[in-house]
Amino acid sequence: MVLYYATVVIAATLAIPISFPSYFFYKGGSWSFNVFNLCASWVDVSVEVRNKEILDSVKGPAVVVVNHQSSLDIIAMGKCWPDKCTVIMKDSLKWVPGFNLSAILCNTIFVKRFSKHDGPNPALEQAVEAMRKKGLKIWIFPEGTRHHSHGFLPFKKGAFNMAICAQIPIIPVVISDYAPFYSRSNKYFRWPGYAIAQVLKPVPTEGLTYEDIPKLVENVRDQMLEEYEKISLEAARRHEIKNGEAKSE
Repeated sequence: MVLYYATVVIAATLAIPISFPSYFFYKGGSWSFNVFNLCASWVDVSVEVRNKEILDSVKGPAVVVVNHQSSLDIIAMGKCWPDKCTVIMKDSLKWVPGFNLSAILCNTIFVKRFSKHDGPNPALEQAVEAMRKKGLKIWIFPEGTRHHSHGFLPFKKGAFNMAICAQIPIIPVVISDYAPFYSRSNKYFRWPGYAIAQVLKPVPTEGLTYEDIPKLVENVRDQMLEEYEKISLEAARRHEIKNGEAKSE
C-alpha cells in the first residue's frame, strides 16, 4: 500500500502538464486518470466494468453516485471514469499548493459547504451553474466517507439535492466488496485482486422537487445495495478461481 500511495502521488504530479489542454476543453479528470492507469498498471487488481456505455451515452451534466470503500477506489474510478467528469471539493482546498493546480486543471468545482437542509442554497446553485456552463458530470460518494465494513453507510443528500436542482439524471455505479483480496483493518492484500464495477440505469429527476428527495435517496440506495450484494458474491467466487489458478501455476 505504501508503493500504491507513492504511485498515486507520482501519477498526480505527472498528470499536471498533460492536463493543461483538458482544462480548456472541459475534459474533467479523464486525461489525469489515463496517466494514473498507466502508472498503476503494476498493481495486480483487475476491474471488470459493466455497462460503461451508459456513462458514455449520457450527454451533458449528470450526477454519478458511487459507493466508497478505500483508496483502492481510485483504480476502479480510473477504469470507468466517463469523459467530461469531475468532482466537487471544499473551497478551502484550492489554496493547498501543488494539489490545487492538479485539481483546477481537472475542472474541479470548488464550493463552500452545502447546507444540510433540502432546497436551494448558494453553494448548490454555484455547483449547478458550473456543471451547466461546462457540460460536466459530477462524481460523488454519497456515503460521505470511506468505510471498511460490508454494506453501505447512510447516503447524504447533497448529490440528490444537486440532481433535482439541475433536473439532471443520477447515474449509480456500484463497486463490489474488496474484502476477498484487501482489508485495511485486518492488514492483508492478496494479489491478484478482482472487482466488478456495475453501472446502473440512469435515474431521471425531471419534474421532481426537493420534497421527493427522501424517497429518491431510498430508492437509489436500495438499487445500489441490491446490486452490491449480487456482484460482491460473484467477485468473491472469481477471486477464488483466479487465486487457485495462480497457485497451480
